Amino acid sequence: MKKFIINLIIALAVGCIFIVLMFTNQSADDAIRILKSIEYIYILFAFMCMVLLWVLGSLAIRIVKRGMIGRQKDPGGNFLSIIVHEFFCAVTPFSSGGQPALVYVLTKKGLDAGTAASIAIIRSFLYQVTELALSVFGFLLLRNYLLQHVSHFYAIFIPAIIICSVIVGIFLAFLGKGKLANKTVSLVMLIIQKFMPKKHEKIEKSVNESLASFKEGVRIFKTRPWFWVFSVLIQIAELLSIYMVPVFMLRAIEGSFDNALPLMVCTCICSIIMSYVPTPGTTGGAEGFAVLLITPFFVSSPALPVILIWRLITYYFKILFGGIGFMVALKGKGSDRKKVKAKAKDLISQADSMM
Repeated sequence: MKKFIINLIIALAVGCIFIVLMFTNQSADDAIRILKSIEYIYILFAFMCMVLLWVLGSLAIRIVKRGMIGRQKDPGGNFLSIIVHEFFCAVTPFSSGGQPALVYVLTKKGLDAGTAASIAIIRSFLYQVTELALSVFGFLLLRNYLLQHVSHFYAIFIPAIIICSVIVGIFLAFLGKGKLANKTVSLVMLIIQKFMPKKHEKIEKSVNESLASFKEGVRIFKTRPWFWVFSVLIQIAELLSIYMVPVFMLRAIEGSFDNALPLMVCTCICSIIMSYVPTPGTTGGAEGFAVLLITPFFVSSPALPVILIWRLITYYFKILFGGIGFMVALKGKGSDRKKVKAKAKDLISQADSMM
């Protein structure tokens, strides 16, 4: 909890520094001019894109969950789990707290821990694969424009693709035959045995049960191709919603949708590369890459207010509502019924499973 508070303070401090700089340096007059001339209806649309991101994210989790548990009653918690996931992604280095937070909420709502872990891994895998595919497709579609108008494009794009491909490879290893998952669990158990010998046996039994449930959840989901299709389509829509934020900002600030598609591609690449900056919420890295990839499209506006508005919508908005969601999750009563596990029987019809 102490580290979490420190990370949150860092994230909020950076935002305050940006505000102070914006109104104390030479661009203060321009910043005030921008704030007065903004068409705020489009800023509202940008905020709604973030809400849509959460709605689609919760739907993606629901689809993956239904692909595993079949016709068993969905214990719920999909929307709450996604906003808490986004909150912890925003306040932890490398977004490392997102998946554990997702598992925590789903488990508290009544899902088996192993099944919840398999949902978190599959959802993250689909997210990474879709983001990688969209960035490559966008580059192939707009290669000439991007190379001409974005400075040092290859120096940013190639490392982003390599890093994202490596992450996808790691997820594939976890989702394969389970060898990497087995080795990871074995390593964790060795550490527990060394430092907690009295509790080792009890913990090992619980962990092995969760590991078996995790493998079963992944195995079941792999046998249901239509769920992969639906999940990917929802994931594409989810990512496009966040890529639309700077597009609506462009319309709000400069009154134009010019070059909206290249801006979305650059936002996609920016989202990939800044995700691997080792600071809470990619603080510092996000702003730096935004200067290279997003602010050049705002030709009549200084970079600082553009970055601040973008981070306010895409980052601090998550902290505000995700933090509220986290408090709700902490205070909420956990499910006292039997935990729902992945279920191979009753192969469900696609229509029924989506309802």
